[in-house]
Amino acid sequence: MAPVSLNRDGGHSDNMMILPCLKSMTWVMENKNSTPANKVAVINLKLQDYAKTPVGESEVKFSLSKVTLEPMLRSMAYISEQLSTPANKVAVINLKLQDTETTSGESEVKFQVSRDTLGAMLRSMAYIREQLSNAIEPKQDNLTKRPRK
Repeated sequence: MAPVSLNRDGGHSDNMMILPCLKSMTWVMENKNSTPANKVAVINLKLQDYAKTPVGESEVKFSLSKVTLEPMLRSMAYISEQLSTPANKVAVINLKLQDTETTSGESEVKFQVSRDTLGAMLRSMAYIREQLSNAIEPKQDNLTKRPRK
């Protein structure tokens, strides 16, 4: 996806900025063997920053539970609908993340996505929701099984 310049507040072109583009998204499940309420998905986003010379890459890592994933999915689905009109080529995603390393307790990450990229993110997030919702199957102990007579 090519970078797009965005005018932040409708002001002069001096206020133009180029936002990073989503390059890739990976994730892993933590607490796989626990109840759905305790499962967490750790998301890792790689962003390509065309505003830097040479082109830079940054990484954003955050955790999602089933509770925090739902509003994110709803927002992304709404953005996807907005991108379905021919006039809209890219969308800006603005993530506000809780961050224990900053004084404010939160950090903000902005990046742009195309309709196709957002669609892929939505499919991944839907699968993550499925994984977060799945209850673990209790393992049957071989000692409790009795042979048939």
